[in-house]
Amino acid sequence: MLFPPHWRQFAPMTRPQIAASDAVALNAMLMAVRQGADVVCDRWSLSLIIAAFLGDTKFAEFERRTGIASRLATMRLRTLVEQGIMVRLPYSIRPLRHEYRLTIMGEAFRAVVIQMVRWERNWNGAVMPGDMVAQLCGARLEPVMRCRACGAVVTARDISLKVSRSDLAQKPVKQALHRRSIISESPDGSGLQHFHESLDVFGDKWGIEILVCAFTGIRRFNDFRTCTDISANILSDRLGRLTEARLLRNPDGPGEPGYRLTAKGFDAYGVLVALQDWSDNWLSQRYRSPVKLIHEKCGQLFHVAGPDAELDAREPDNPKKSIART
Repeated sequence: MLFPPHWRQFAPMTRPQIAASDAVALNAMLMAVRQGADVVCDRWSLSLIIAAFLGDTKFAEFERRTGIASRLATMRLRTLVEQGIMVRLPYSIRPLRHEYRLTIMGEAFRAVVIQMVRWERNWNGAVMPGDMVAQLCGARLEPVMRCRACGAVVTARDISLKVSRSDLAQKPVKQALHRRSIISESPDGSGLQHFHESLDVFGDKWGIEILVCAFTGIRRFNDFRTCTDISANILSDRLGRLTEARLLRNPDGPGEPGYRLTAKGFDAYGVLVALQDWSDNWLSQRYRSPVKLIHEKCGQLFHVAGPDAELDAREPDNPKKSIART
């Protein structure tokens, strides 16, 4: 797989420091993205995590708020427990009943949820009740993204890309395949209507890969397909969905061929970076992306600042043994 010829000319990420001949770097970055997305990036897993941040702990509460089917809720909650994001605790002995609470690892996912709330409020007219924002964000929500290192307001244009050769050398020879991604429609009466579009976009693994590629300068259909290895029919569907949602535009004119990020798509950068930070910090078996994000103003590795910055950065020896937060 080769980088497209326009790799070094991409506008949204200014002065990316990746050589055009470094073909394996993008493939390695996408491998890291997939491994993180496999854990949490489907619509129902995200819905259950958000519901937990809103205070739901019991099975019936999750069903009522998300509209998820009982069998699917059982499967997703079991997976979240196995991943160490939630813990299953008895709250009644006779009869024996259990509740689900976020672990420290799950609480660290708040940084991702905060970026989703910020993006929804900026672009989708999601007027969330104040108590909901307080529960989810734990602090006053800013409409901007800030650098954790220096506190400056940041957009994707302030970030440069740099390849870590040591991390690139650790790239697995072969990746286990867990890449199926199904679009699930939100049922009527969902208690998460404020997150409808976030769940559509960030609850789809293919959509996330396409957005990551778009941020690295990929524009043409065949280049997206080469980089992601998505089948033509699925790629066409996801590009159409992202265009309809106004995250991408496809003018397809003589001077502007291919798909480009819109301002709305550009602002989704915070969600993707927060997701990468969380995956790097808490998924111990995950291959870390060799493509590092550098904030040009302060010269430090870029991480999204949040109200729980210390918690976001914490990396326990065994996340799955983290106790539940009460």
